Amino acid sequence: MFFSIIITLFLGSVIGIVTSVSVYGFITLVKFLTKVFRDPEKNIDSLNYILENPSEFLLYIILIPSSVGLLVGWLRKFSLESRWHGPPDVILATHSEKKPLHIKSGFLTSFSSILSISAGGSVGQYGPLVHFGATIGAEINNLFPKKTQYEIVVGAGVASAISSGFGAPLAGLIFAREVILRHQSMASFAPILVASITSYVFTKNVFGIEPIFLGSIGDIESLYDFPFFIIAGVICGLISIVYMNGLTHPKYFPSISKIRPIFQPAIAGLICGLVSIYLPQVIGLGTESIRNMIQGTVSLNYAICFLFFKLFLTVVCLRMGLIGGVFAPALFLGASVGVILGFVFQNINPNLDLNLLTVASMSAFASCVIGGPVANMMIILELTSDYEATLVAGVSIVFASLVSYKVIGQSVFDKVLLNKKIDLKIGRENIKLQETNVSEITHKDFCILSHDTKLGDALKKMVKEQKSESYLVDNTNKLLNKFELHFLLKKSNKKLVLNKLKKNNFLKLNENSSIFKSIQKCKTFVGESIPVVKDNGEILGVVSEGDLFQIFLKVNDEEHAHENED
Repeated sequence: MFFSIIITLFLGSVIGIVTSVSVYGFITLVKFLTKVFRDPEKNIDSLNYILENPSEFLLYIILIPSSVGLLVGWLRKFSLESRWHGPPDVILATHSEKKPLHIKSGFLTSFSSILSISAGGSVGQYGPLVHFGATIGAEINNLFPKKTQYEIVVGAGVASAISSGFGAPLAGLIFAREVILRHQSMASFAPILVASITSYVFTKNVFGIEPIFLGSIGDIESLYDFPFFIIAGVICGLISIVYMNGLTHPKYFPSISKIRPIFQPAIAGLICGLVSIYLPQVIGLGTESIRNMIQGTVSLNYAICFLFFKLFLTVVCLRMGLIGGVFAPALFLGASVGVILGFVFQNINPNLDLNLLTVASMSAFASCVIGGPVANMMIILELTSDYEATLVAGVSIVFASLVSYKVIGQSVFDKVLLNKKIDLKIGRENIKLQETNVSEITHKDFCILSHDTKLGDALKKMVKEQKSESYLVDNTNKLLNKFELHFLLKKSNKKLVLNKLKKNNFLKLNENSSIFKSIQKCKTFVGESIPVVKDNGEILGVVSEGDLFQIFLKVNDEEHAHENED
């Protein structure tokens, strides 16, 4: 037991170091390629400059963003399932044994996000880092002869990525457990914490990178300030719903599907390039603009433009195949809302600390998007060392979350998974039932009758096979009717062809129906068996209530055993 604990803690340390190196490489490459693709030493985002230098306009505004976008679209073909992977896949991997993380998708997603950010895509870097950190944790675990629980190594990778990227080890720990794992097992606490701290210390001392530190933000002047923080939270919650629906709602932007996937990122890159002529602050990560908004150096007009254009560009980029995170744009949008509200609220309460309001709005907005209210509060605490800023952020987070939770759920990641018919609210054991199709437990132990079978022959066959139910099919094995023995015994004409009888209303399940849904459908079922049919109506087999109950108990027993191990 003691040896196993030591191995797990050592594994956490290894994951922390490797993830730290990977995050450093990611961020360094983003900075380098940003200089190559956008050349900040030249004022290419100035309208006067590009009019005087049309060749550079063509290069930096048109060719580079669209060409990089085209490359990203081409790379997507090589990803698993021809789609990008991200935090929702990480969450699902910890809840399902059928959806493990793959290093190929991790590398492709990370590299493509580096390209997307560097070329000016309105996306974040923390989502890809979380996915890559989780993938690193899973792959390192595969190198050890004695495997650690999958969710622990994934959580360790996630915590390490947040810790080294933000310089916030405690926030990394809480984010991994609150947003990714969704439970608080003691077995996962120590190795994830070790991984997070190791990553932080390694990044700071080996690479010489100091953690992001915003410093003290402001002061709460009176209790009368809190209603304004509450209102800010509510408004951030409402706008976050617009943002998340824009990212995930299948009915939005239906025309995008008409464009070939390989060309979609190129168009998104071109749009970002054109917007950057007038508003360069909204492309890329927007870190400097966020800092300016917190410091109160952004005007009302700019804040309004920031809000609308950042929301629009982020939705366009992510819906059209550029790859990146949703967290950094959420911070940007929240800060914009805070600045706008500050200009309104200062007419009512001149003593209100507007910088504090901006931080609270930023944190509230981001909390709605990624979930993890405690993790977001901890990020504020570790970045500012300001207790009052953390307290105010917590108030805004509570009310923002109350608004968004009713519409979206815990986070945008939940919404993405829900679109894939994976509902995290039903619990870990039920997710396993949701992922298993009823066709996997279907059997052939049932009485089948052809459509021209006579009543007397049907009764003989049912008695011989000792079945109280039978199924009538046509020449192509399509299910026509279901008969119960007591029903047929009431008929006096033994030569009656069964096809002439009135069709009964009976329960049947599609082969693609999940075990979870099947159990829900069978709540009021009474009978011997339930037919399972293909999409074309052909009978595949049958299941009984006992079959469904057995697999339900099996999954629950496995989950309880897992919890006991923890």
